[in-house]
Amino acid sequence: MNTMDLKLNREMLSMTRTILDASCEQAVEKDFLLPDYYPDIFRVLKCVITPTVQSHSINGGKLSFDMAVLIRVLYISQNDKRINCIEQKMNYTKSFDLQGDCGDPMIWLTPKCDYVNCRVVNQRRLDIRGAVTIHANVTGEVTVPIVTDAFGCGIQLKKVAVTYPAKRLTAAKRITLIEELQLSAAKAPVGTILRTDCRIIPQEHKMIAGKLVTKGDAEIMMLYSCVTTDGEETAETMRFTLPFSQIIDIDGIDDTFTADVRITPAGCDIIPKSDDSGTLECELVLLVNCVAKKLSTCEIVTDAYSTCFECEAERCESKLDSESIKLSDSHSVTAKLSCQDGEIRCVHDSWATLSNVTSRLDEEKKAFIISGSVTFCIIGRNEDGTPLYLENDSPFEHEIPIPENVNGEISISPELCIENCTYYLADETTAELKADIKIGGEMTIQQTGTMISELRVLTDKPKEKNDKYALKICYCNESDDIWEIAKKYSTSITAILEENELTDDKISKQGMLLIPLMN
Repeated sequence: MNTMDLKLNREMLSMTRTILDASCEQAVEKDFLLPDYYPDIFRVLKCVITPTVQSHSINGGKLSFDMAVLIRVLYISQNDKRINCIEQKMNYTKSFDLQGDCGDPMIWLTPKCDYVNCRVVNQRRLDIRGAVTIHANVTGEVTVPIVTDAFGCGIQLKKVAVTYPAKRLTAAKRITLIEELQLSAAKAPVGTILRTDCRIIPQEHKMIAGKLVTKGDAEIMMLYSCVTTDGEETAETMRFTLPFSQIIDIDGIDDTFTADVRITPAGCDIIPKSDDSGTLECELVLLVNCVAKKLSTCEIVTDAYSTCFECEAERCESKLDSESIKLSDSHSVTAKLSCQDGEIRCVHDSWATLSNVTSRLDEEKKAFIISGSVTFCIIGRNEDGTPLYLENDSPFEHEIPIPENVNGEISISPELCIENCTYYLADETTAELKADIKIGGEMTIQQTGTMISELRVLTDKPKEKNDKYALKICYCNESDDIWEIAKKYSTSITAILEENELTDDKISKQGMLLIPLMN
């Protein structure tokens, strides 16, 4: 076997490979005994479990991560109109076995609460049972040598132009912001913090040599119990905006890359100062994950044969991220909340949370369908000042149309968040709420197909030739591929096009085709 007369050009193509896509469950169990300085439990308003990922690492073929689960219980005491809050933070360490190995892995961990049950054992004791599911997705980069051109030995090549990520860089950083917040003069002093929430509003991502600069605002909301100057138990909300700017070192990055930056809150603790000055200390933890890509184009060989000798080719399946389209859309969901314990006198706070968000491709509609559920919540008081908590779920669906003339497979990785939640009282016992959902993330177009990674011409196995004639007649059907015809008769596609005065590599109509033979 001799392949010395065949010259090959190769290119190293980078492909994204999924090395983990799995979920695991963590049981959350707590036998909670109230501290002595807490009042007795008469009725639980709401028990919430909030899981957050604190850190993660890959070592020895395992993905390990630390998760914090915050348990918060709102309750009232008998003959007392104050809303009390007790909370407990529990820490867990979990791990996944990775399915293979690849370079520069990117880790996405998404925790969610499956359910929570809170049972009052007695006036001083709670039995809390729940479960949290953590979905892990780890992708990495693999490089494959691909044949892009070949010369000699009568080789014929079928090529296709592809766009692929010539370089892929990842980075992750944990940011801790500690700021002092000040209540407005019109607000009553903080008694007990009942609820906190944080929403990230990205402002700018800028890439310079070796660094990524990310800026944004963290919108922080706080609901707290307090006492008015008249001695009345009530609750107040406050909103703060914390701007942030961070520099993340990423070797090799510059302004020729496009970056997908995701910033996730991993904890928001607000502690009132003891001097009763209306000053609060806020510790905000943010997790920043970045995937940066530089796209390039080249021609790759998808099929080959020789007009003179038998050939051997090694093939591999390709799936190249050719293009990413940023998603920017919105959706509104409404719900009605009815009070069964009298009239709604006032609403202290209203909010909404997302759950069970999934996406699927609807080929008939040529769109992705994003679906899920919005849980609407209200904390307020009835006509005699007793605290009340109302909750209701509303399902939703939203369509993301697929762009026209897309060449390749499409996948979607949406990011949804509640932008705001508003309400109005429809009557004495009913509140109508509206949640605006912001839809971000990206749609990725992948070029898929078979590529040739190795090509050999077997010069000791020449093809049989017939010197008695130079042409053959072939009867073809409409849309037949001239490449397949040329390959069948071991001739060149160029010779067939010239002989039949054709310009397209597909047969336009049924008829006769002249096949020049390579003798």
